[in-house]
Amino acid sequence: MKAGPKGSAVEAPLEWSPRSKGARQFALFCSKYVVTPKGTGARKPMKLRDWQIELAGSLLDDPRPRMALWSLPRGQGKSTLVAALGLFHVFMSGIEGARVVIVAQDERSSSRLLHIAARMVELNEDMGERCQVYKDRIYMPGSDSQILALPGESARIEGEDASLAIMDEIGFCRRDAYESLVNSTGKRAESQMLMIGTPSPPSWRETSPMLDLVLEARANPQPDLALVEYAGDIGHPVDCEHCWAQANPGLDDLVSRPHLKSVLPPRTRESEFRRARLGEWVEQDDASLLPAGLWAELATGEIIPDGADVVLSLDGSFNGDSTALLVTQVSTSPLMNLGGIWEPPAGQDDYRVPILEVEDRIRELAKQYKVIELTADPYRWARTLQVIAEEGIPTTEFPQTAVRMTPATNDFVQSCLNHEVSHDGTPDLARHIGNAILTDDVRGVRIRKENKSSARHIDLAVTAIMGHSRATWKATHKPKRRRAMSF
Repeated sequence: MKAGPKGSAVEAPLEWSPRSKGARQFALFCSKYVVTPKGTGARKPMKLRDWQIELAGSLLDDPRPRMALWSLPRGQGKSTLVAALGLFHVFMSGIEGARVVIVAQDERSSSRLLHIAARMVELNEDMGERCQVYKDRIYMPGSDSQILALPGESARIEGEDASLAIMDEIGFCRRDAYESLVNSTGKRAESQMLMIGTPSPPSWRETSPMLDLVLEARANPQPDLALVEYAGDIGHPVDCEHCWAQANPGLDDLVSRPHLKSVLPPRTRESEFRRARLGEWVEQDDASLLPAGLWAELATGEIIPDGADVVLSLDGSFNGDSTALLVTQVSTSPLMNLGGIWEPPAGQDDYRVPILEVEDRIRELAKQYKVIELTADPYRWARTLQVIAEEGIPTTEFPQTAVRMTPATNDFVQSCLNHEVSHDGTPDLARHIGNAILTDDVRGVRIRKENKSSARHIDLAVTAIMGHSRATWKATHKPKRRRAMSF
């Protein structure tokens, strides 16, 4: 819908009185009024598959449950289906002042569903002339009904009066937001709540209510909570295509079989493939930074030639932990060499990092190579960065925050999987890479030790991620030379 002042809308209801009810009526509504906005079948009438009609029936067919929970893998077209359900509710429920409240983990996610519904309205003249579309809601003046999107924050949801509440990706929504949304449906006798999502990763089990709801519905089926699950068999291998079909009702239609093959482990972690692609509840979501044997495959024994453009990456500690310095050649497929490693001797609790020795090693490397920059987390090493910068070596700060480390870690892992990284085979570097645990939780993707007190150091793995990020960036963002002006 175009921005700007909204004109008057047709207040009469849709001129359509089907005899069918429930999910069958919804299917007819989709084929008559809904145009698929994107993806498979884009710009064509939305024709529901049999499994989608059955899925909708768990919410719409009598006896209608108070709550319905759909657990299924990614890529099944659920966003399009849910957006159509919201429109069906405001147009066909017969509820005066119907109110569809869409909640997701954050504002961006909830707005995405609203935008899909808005596009559907835009593509159909009958619906379009009865609606006014705004940034945060779709309003129908004729029945004083609306669809609105809210982030998963209990304070934003509190006080709502939903006739249909939709919680998208419930596996990543907080319990307090879920509880606020549940309570928003208690003001109307006919109100319902629909929850959709892939299984939560283990790190979200205490935060999200999804697993508790699934276990309750499995153990004690009740008419007011309908559960529909699509999942593979956790005991079967990840390449079991029978499990692919069992978990993905849209396989070979909405979900491409070649795509599933292309993201099989080791290209993704097995735990993540099972959770996201097979709808299985996995017991752990941590794994080694790289698949077993991959780092050894990337060893070439090559040494970066003197005078080459390099990035130095420093991951420093103050005491009790190791400090690492890595040399990475500036390239889109960088070569990595060990610059230095300082580790506390076993049993020496009062160990302190020799900071002056680290700084002298940086100076030595600056004489050997053309150091484009030294990058480091400034925490406790701000003085070193300042001293080195004053000596003419460019420095950048690389804070170990989720915002910074998540994309850098993902890029490093993907480049290793694509064999776009090489190294000199240094045992210390291999040891640190092997010690690193990859974890994915509410704060993002990052690496960590197996526990905080572990002596299995990972600092060189951290410098590899930092060095790869900065060296590849420098390789693709070289400063432009100024052309001489002729007069």
